[in-house]
Amino acid sequence: MSIQSTPKKSSAGSGRASIADVARMAGCAPVTVSRRLNDPKLVSPEVVKAIDEAIEALGYVRNESARALRSNRSLLVGAIIPTLRHSIYAEMLEGLQNTLAESGFALIHNTSDYDLDEEFTQARTLIERGVDALVLVGTRHRAKTFDLIKARNVTSVVTYALQSDFGLTSVGFDNRRAAAMAADRLLDLGHTRFAMIAGHTSNNDRARARVEGFVEAIAARGLKAEDVLVVEASYQIGEGRAAMEKILAQKPDVTAILCGSDILAIGALYECRRQNIEVPRRLSIVGFDNLEIAAYTDPPLSTLDVPAYEMGCEAANYIIKTEPGKQTIKKVELHVQFIERQTTGPAPDRRV
Repeated sequence: MSIQSTPKKSSAGSGRASIADVARMAGCAPVTVSRRLNDPKLVSPEVVKAIDEAIEALGYVRNESARALRSNRSLLVGAIIPTLRHSIYAEMLEGLQNTLAESGFALIHNTSDYDLDEEFTQARTLIERGVDALVLVGTRHRAKTFDLIKARNVTSVVTYALQSDFGLTSVGFDNRRAAAMAADRLLDLGHTRFAMIAGHTSNNDRARARVEGFVEAIAARGLKAEDVLVVEASYQIGEGRAAMEKILAQKPDVTAILCGSDILAIGALYECRRQNIEVPRRLSIVGFDNLEIAAYTDPPLSTLDVPAYEMGCEAANYIIKTEPGKQTIKKVELHVQFIERQTTGPAPDRRV
């Protein structure tokens, strides 16, 4: 389909291109341009290409505020995540944003730095500015945040966690079961002397569930739960290194460690190298998240693969399909996989 000549003036006479101008240049009907903008799957690829070229040539920008007034939807979604210092939540945001964009929604994201009062302030601001939906991380939030969401009847989704009796839709995985998966693998390798570098469990239901799942799985196999040394740390490489140093000082015979994130595990690996401790011959280490960097550490990090991108897509699909004020509470469970690389091996006394 060829592009027609550019109109000298928009149909509105204001110098701003209209849908009619785009349709004229692309050689199609205005309703086809609307379909391309709102549901491109209904338009053939060649027509989409012609319309996109016309939009770019004319500098057409649709009036979303008018559209929002007509549809009673702002098509804005707010997401509040704990941090963007590392890519722990970046893949989830990417899946969320990409899926929302396919249906004409825009994403605004803020970070709370794990401060639940700051999260409430941000939630209030986003809701006051008219977001259609709110995406949060985890199930631990201030009561006033839940009260605000309920009072305004805002479509809301929590990610990275699951809870059957929870008042909001949750899209995530079982953190307790995932940590137990790591414990079972290490136990199968013959390890009996464990420690864990966990994220701070205060105000963090995901970190707490991972600790509980790891310790409970070890106890279920006949070992003492109190013998598992747990050190909490912020999700920073330097904090992981310091926690590893503390563990080695307090429990020098430890042979297996689960870290609450790959970021912490990278710090632990660094400290092991600094102290000339061979991984995994002397000590096995497991991370959590399967960040891209995990495959490129030395040695490559065994970890738990979290379906973060899929989580964002599922949260977005729920928001897209839910009419404002008419949400149905759902629980969408995704699954974590253990990724075996080169930081896990048999316990030292099991080697031949």
